[in-house]
Amino acid sequence: MNKSIRLVSLGALLAAAAFTSASYAAEEGSGFLGDYSALKEVKDAAGDTVQRYVSPKLKPGTYQKVLIDHTQYYPAPKPSEQVSASTLTEISNYVDQGLRAKLGAKLALATEPGPGVMRLRPAITTVAAQTPGLKPYQMIPIAFIISSAAGRGKEAAIQIEVEMVDSMTGEVLAASVRKGIGAKLASDKAPLKLGDVKPLLDKWIDTGAAFVVERTK
Repeated sequence: MNKSIRLVSLGALLAAAAFTSASYAAEEGSGFLGDYSALKEVKDAAGDTVQRYVSPKLKPGTYQKVLIDHTQYYPAPKPSEQVSASTLTEISNYVDQGLRAKLGAKLALATEPGPGVMRLRPAITTVAAQTPGLKPYQMIPIAFIISSAAGRGKEAAIQIEVEMVDSMTGEVLAASVRKGIGAKLASDKAPLKLGDVKPLLDKWIDTGAAFVVERTK
């Protein structure tokens, strides 16, 4: 998994989509990672399914500090009445603060690239709109899915894609894609709030930080 250095972010996608093979299907990704072919299905520390790649070069002790990029959206979201610009900002800031708090409690945080510094690049990625009876999902270039499932109303679903790279060379050390469903919205037109996805984000921050610490210390 090699690609040129670029700033990244972390992601949102289809509710209720299951992985059907050990290798991740490239069309299920947003394009943010560039290469999805090496991702394999594994279980994280919480027992949830995640698609992940880990380079053999990522060994404990090789990296002593972590540089955390701001959580971005890929592609750039288009705010709407249901997903406002302020909510998008709240969500990305929440992920940033959570990662810094969790990782900062266990590891030294870097402020710039350097030897022994691993760079964490999180992105909230694609969104899909699900309509009963339609498959596959229709992808739309905004940050969150509001999925309409028969008898269940609308829910917020999110996908996160993350890269860990060498801060000096840009070589990919690890990558992952996670999908999940947040709270059911009060109505079809109810605006999305941070609280609708906060429990899901909390779990991902915890398990993601645990993986980084395990592979660094």
